[in-house]
Amino acid sequence: MPTWLVARITFFETLRRKDFFVLLILLGLYTAVAVTLLQGRSQDESVRRLLFSLGLTFSFGAAAILVVVLAARQVPKEIEQGTILPLLARPLTRGQFLLGKFLACWVVGAGSLLCFAVLIRLLVRPPAQFSEVLFVQTIVLQAAGLGALAAITLMFSLVLTDLLNITVSLIYYFFWGVIFNVLQSALHPAGESGGSFLGRALYVFPHLEILNISRVCLAESTPLAWSLMLALIVYAAAYAALALVAAHNLFEKRWV
Repeated sequence: MPTWLVARITFFETLRRKDFFVLLILLGLYTAVAVTLLQGRSQDESVRRLLFSLGLTFSFGAAAILVVVLAARQVPKEIEQGTILPLLARPLTRGQFLLGKFLACWVVGAGSLLCFAVLIRLLVRPPAQFSEVLFVQTIVLQAAGLGALAAITLMFSLVLTDLLNITVSLIYYFFWGVIFNVLQSALHPAGESGGSFLGRALYVFPHLEILNISRVCLAESTPLAWSLMLALIVYAAAYAALALVAAHNLFEKRWV
């Protein structure tokens, strides 16, 4: 119950923040762009595909930024306002406190993603070779990635400043795939043994980009195998759990 209480309070606090109204503005902007482009061209396959691609990219990016900004501020805000000690003095464990904050940030991000997904489907007729099941799988996997991102950002908030945490988390989320490929290429000339070891070590870091299957969603009509779908969800959940455990350990050391 304390976990759900923390999550509930944090969730409703978020709805009153300006970050949530920025999301509403983005929803309105996408609606305006979609309606403008579809006027007289609703049968144009290229326009519909463009709007679908734009909507998915827009929704994934906006949800990720929202999750990072919210998760990065949760614990530092409680410390800055002096509310952290009264909270921990109550029958509320540190684990319940962190889990409640995590759930609230994740629900807000997943909710914003769902709002965008519904808006896209209502405004734009899907292009040819479109699978409703694959579209749902795309949203579910992205929501799973947001959960891992929220946990990682929450962990970083215990050792980094707000601005640095937001910067590092967003760069990691959006560009780790590119950075990973560059590092792999740079390590290759270092020798087969050294390059191989360091290259494999890079796989320890979560590759959240593999959860983004938006290109597959627009190019294929066959849904992912459910075994692969489950494996990807477990992958995201495992890294979210590891980040929360690490956050709990850091929190214990800071507030003994």
